[in-house]
Amino acid sequence: MKNLFLTAAMSLASCAAITACAVQQPVDINTMSLEKTSPFETPTPQPFEENGGLYRETQPGMPAMIPHAVDNYKITRDSNPCIMCHGNQEKIGAAKVKGQATAMPATHWTKADGKLVVAPNRHECMLCHATQANVQPLVDTVH
Repeated sequence: MKNLFLTAAMSLASCAAITACAVQQPVDINTMSLEKTSPFETPTPQPFEENGGLYRETQPGMPAMIPHAVDNYKITRDSNPCIMCHGNQEKIGAAKVKGQATAMPATHWTKADGKLVVAPNRHECMLCHATQANVQPLVDTVH
């Protein structure tokens, strides 16, 4: 009987110790993160002036930057608002003109049933093209 009482007391004490150790302490996210901002806030960079001019690629072959807001653009399988302005097939390969939409290059088109259509792998424009923002580069580039 004495052994049973001692075993029960030891079991109860060990359960209490385990429970006390299992209490989780809150973690201060600001001390754990490498970011200097809260993960719950999205910093918004200052955009360039819309349609402020032509922006060249910073490196040869780099996708062109978008010089206007595209926040409300919704590209779906059946609709692509970018093509409404940049899908002019007569201007493929033409020189860029300030204030006018640049036509998508020939690499973005393919032939289907004898006519030019946007290549399926080029339909989602913002996978490659990003909007410009007035931010400092992360690293310097050598020209």
